[in-house]
Amino acid sequence: MNILVVATGGTIGSAASDAVIAPDGAQTLHLLELYKARFPEDQNVFQVHSLCAVLSENANDAFYETILAYFKTADLSAFDGVILLHGTDTLSFTAPLLAMALREIEKPFCLVSSNHILEDANANGVDNFHAAVAYIEGGFAGFVVPYKNSDGRIYYHLATRLLEADPFLDDFHSAYDLPLGEYKNGQVLLTEDSRLPSQAALSKAKEPLMEAAPKFEKNILFLRSAPNLDFFAVELDKKQTTAVLLTAYHSGTAAEEPLKAFALRAKGAGIEVYLAPVKRTAMQYASTDVLLKANVHPLYGLTPEAALAKVKLAYHHPTASPEEILNQNLYFEEIE
Repeated sequence: MNILVVATGGTIGSAASDAVIAPDGAQTLHLLELYKARFPEDQNVFQVHSLCAVLSENANDAFYETILAYFKTADLSAFDGVILLHGTDTLSFTAPLLAMALREIEKPFCLVSSNHILEDANANGVDNFHAAVAYIEGGFAGFVVPYKNSDGRIYYHLATRLLEADPFLDDFHSAYDLPLGEYKNGQVLLTEDSRLPSQAALSKAKEPLMEAAPKFEKNILFLRSAPNLDFFAVELDKKQTTAVLLTAYHSGTAAEEPLKAFALRAKGAGIEVYLAPVKRTAMQYASTDVLLKANVHPLYGLTPEAALAKVKLAYHHPTASPEEILNQNLYFEEIE
């Protein structure tokens, strides 16, 4: 099989020198050398393209524009699948953005990272890469993130359901702790659950969300709920802020009075405020009910990372209104 490997930096594309970890362009070829040494029977052909060299904590709109511009114009017809090498820190933010913005790509698309630099004996980069290759070889579909957790198990996560990594174990999990599948004993084992899209659904051709790569010129302000968060310290007139996304607490709640006042201030400036995640339930907490009546728009059934990607794309769509995009299920991001 022919597999396109696109390097963007991250720990998987970095090396240590004088106790400092930094991107190293030689690491992608080193990854393939390590992989071939461990799996000499592999006969796949890997074509490497070095797109950029960014530690993923430094990911920004320019980084995303670079990736989207490349894939919007790349000819993938000669390849059986794509492996994008990426850092772990912002992997859960990049994965849903690419899945939604590039949903028309019919090749299996795996985002692969490493918890440590490749020279570290505890690094899982080669294992993650091997799981990605197995997924592509098996003819499976979709935007997925294969990742080996500290318990030794390798899971496949749907790109739009991936949650931010655990800060202590460096483990990744999916919403509802429901991965798309697992790589076990040399086999790709898919999870059978009605809340997950089937391979038929993932394989089905999808219309492009937008024909050309967007320029992210508008600022989507991303805030995280915390006790005593000072909303009055948040300036709304800078960086062309057009929308605000606030992450709710796990029960879909946020500080009632401060957020209500903030939402009304934002409304006066023509700025919409969104709240995620919010569960679809028959009853809401009183605080949430107040917010929904105060120009705070709930984004139901979305992880915070998927919500941010969706809002960002909605406000940069060339023809549709933000509401039109936000009311669509772009890439299986909505969880019942």
